[in-house]
Amino acid sequence: MRLKRGSLTAWMPQRIAAVPAYIASHTKATFQDAPPGHKFLGYFRNTQGDDGDAFAPFKGKARIVGRPEPGPQRRAANDEQKREFDGVLNEVCEIPTSSIQQLQALRHRQKAHIAHYGTAGYSLCTTSTAPFATGLGNEHPIENGFAFLTPYGLPYLAGSGVKGILRRAARIGTGKRHAKPARLAFRADVWWLFGFEGAVDDGSLWDANSPPGHAFARDLDKTAANPDLYPFIRKLIAGDKNLWPYTDPAQDGARQFLQACLAGKSLRSGLQAGGALDFWDVFPSPAGNKLVVEIMTPALRKYYQGDEAPHDSGAPVPVSFLAVPANSQFDFHVVCHPTRLPVSLQGTWRDLMQQAFNHAFEWVGFGAKTSVGYGAMNGAKAVAAPSNTGTMATGSSADNFSPNGGGATAVGSQTWPTATVKLNPGKGEITASFNGMTTAPIKGADADKFRAALGDELAAKLKKKQEIKGIAIEVGQQGNAFTLKGLAAT
Repeated sequence: MRLKRGSLTAWMPQRIAAVPAYIASHTKATFQDAPPGHKFLGYFRNTQGDDGDAFAPFKGKARIVGRPEPGPQRRAANDEQKREFDGVLNEVCEIPTSSIQQLQALRHRQKAHIAHYGTAGYSLCTTSTAPFATGLGNEHPIENGFAFLTPYGLPYLAGSGVKGILRRAARIGTGKRHAKPARLAFRADVWWLFGFEGAVDDGSLWDANSPPGHAFARDLDKTAANPDLYPFIRKLIAGDKNLWPYTDPAQDGARQFLQACLAGKSLRSGLQAGGALDFWDVFPSPAGNKLVVEIMTPALRKYYQGDEAPHDSGAPVPVSFLAVPANSQFDFHVVCHPTRLPVSLQGTWRDLMQQAFNHAFEWVGFGAKTSVGYGAMNGAKAVAAPSNTGTMATGSSADNFSPNGGGATAVGSQTWPTATVKLNPGKGEITASFNGMTTAPIKGADADKFRAALGDELAAKLKKKQEIKGIAIEVGQQGNAFTLKGLAAT
């Protein structure tokens, strides 16, 4: 029905597709096979015009054109308005078969890839106990966005978001590695694992008015007593000789360093260091192969808009948004670079990850709206690495990895197909590195034996350039320590 201008009683909900005119977007079937992210971000149908012709941004609910009289007519208009709004979001929820297959392929590829990191990889599979939402702050005509991975149009949680949640969980909810009185010495471990960013202030450890800052100042002595703090400070200050006193235990340098960081940004604002952990994006597998429409009902809308003071008599306004339903599957993958950790953490980082995940699943949550229960997960244990996870197919591309590639190796040994071998001519030591892992140096008779196995040409190249790349070697493994055993069998 077309509205006559100037009418005060006629009404109708109005939708106009925000797509080029040559695309017949007026039917639900037009984008039936499109991923949900494409329909939500690129071809969202629920925009409207005041008079049924002009384009105007969609503001959260289908606009009623005209002014229905109070009573049954207005209630009917509101009901129709709700159906308009929920109808288009429900169209977005459907995930077509092609997108489900693509999602499964992405998750399978991650599992195949992480397996080849051996003990340096950490995988955890779980299911959600509550709906999961993320990216609600992203710009969108309905003013509640959602995070879809471009160009696939599939829901995902960025690895940076996983890192932030686990860092928070590790800081406030773990620390069982230490005796209870020294629990907060775990903060130095958090820096080793997750990194250090001194420029952050509000709400951080350095904000004395925040709960984390208050606890950190209270337990500063325990943190300073952690022996792993001194090597971390040396890593932070690098070659700045003016800061070397902070690395001297005889001068109680660690305590002075922490006190200087608490005093202000003059020292810490220029300090930063990456952690030893890499967090991968998470691709949830939605229960029922579809998303769901969730509702929130803010009662202080006019207060948030700055129109009036807060009060308890405000009328709740239902606001719909997209979410991944409860009982959906989530796979979390973490890669550790053990050579970036002190010895005390190289054998315990997996336990600390488990503790952080357990606390995050039960008490913190992932994604948005965690304060009201969204993003909660079932507790789960890390997936055990298979005995041949260290064996990789020859080649440098992760796409070529195969659990049985490169020849079978015994438990406790593995093949590095494209290692970099280095010579320290001053000490006569040889080391090898691959994917962030490095072997202990060999020298003397062991180094001579390895050079002989290389052959005259490669041995001469190593002596001249002190480095050769792309060498397939066999290494022994005990925990996170690696020893160079020789060239891999061909």
